[in-house]
Amino acid sequence: MKRFWLYLPDKNDSLEITTANNKLSLFESSNEKVYTINTGKYSIQMLVDKLVSKGLDAKVGEIKSPKNSKFIVLFLDNSFTNVSGSFITFIGGIESIDTGDRQEGNIIHI
Repeated sequence: MKRFWLYLPDKNDSLEITTANNKLSLFESSNEKVYTINTGKYSIQMLVDKLVSKGLDAKVGEIKSPKNSKFIVLFLDNSFTNVSGSFITFIGGIESIDTGDRQEGNIIHI
């Protein structure tokens, strides 16, 4: 399993999804799976719930040090190589990808 740690904007606990930032692409080998998030204003948990309703395994993750940081974490099979799209750009990109733990040897920093 790979975990994709997606940044969240520092602003607040709600995000506004528009047609300009609602596409999420998952890449598995040479295949691309595109998801569209419905437009609207979401709390972080509501946004995660929306991703789950589309069949993705997503949770809110937190890293305690060096500073408390919240992330959306996508849990994907090892065959997935990347995530991208206007949604990823909007929230700030990928912090890192790991293989199930946060040990330095298992983290790919982006």
